[in-house]
Amino acid sequence: MNPALRRPGPPRGRPRSSEPPVGRAGVLRAALQVFEQVGFEAATVRSIGAEAGVSAAALYIYFDGKEGLVLAACELKVTALKARLGALEHEASGPMGHAFAILETTTAWALQNLDVYELLLAGTGAQGSGKIWTLGRELDAACLRELEIALVGFIGRSPDDCARIETGARALWAVANGVICLCRRLDCPGAIGPLLSAAVAPVLREIVTAEVDTVGAATPHRASSVH
Repeated sequence: MNPALRRPGPPRGRPRSSEPPVGRAGVLRAALQVFEQVGFEAATVRSIGAEAGVSAAALYIYFDGKEGLVLAACELKVTALKARLGALEHEASGPMGHAFAILETTTAWALQNLDVYELLLAGTGAQGSGKIWTLGRELDAACLRELEIALVGFIGRSPDDCARIETGARALWAVANGVICLCRRLDCPGAIGPLLSAAVAPVLREIVTAEVDTVGAATPHRASSVH
């Protein structure tokens, strides 16, 4: 056949007429399933398209390739975590209970979403796009902000307490990340509550019983003990 008489194929990046209109949500659902099954690294645009029932080219209508799908999946998981953290203040029994609930929630979330955690908060985010790096920093800041809100409940809001609150939040967040890394390495079975509690209790006790002066030295401070 004369090449000039051939019918042009479907435009690149658009689904074939025989493909069902799964839409952006359908493609993202398929991506989440593939990511859960094989992880971010092993997932391919082709495998996600197969899960969604469309060609790989069809995915580019809604997302900027695999990187766009990974970013959308991470954003979905992060939004769910932020919503859960925002509700904890009204559910926890007191400021200390609130602080521990934040750590327990974020730790459980990280272990349930290891690919997301490793990409956004464990250093591997530097290998991704600027948007993924930014999302990781936003999540880190959100967790610290929630911990600072909890610490205000039993430290106070005076200007002299600001450094103590910020330092305390960072110390607690560092402990939680340490527990996450330990559980990942040792493949800890069962509930992580007791392990997290044992790691966090000394830090909480120090935050409550130590007062930071203007030069950063710690001095005794009367406060209720941590149990």
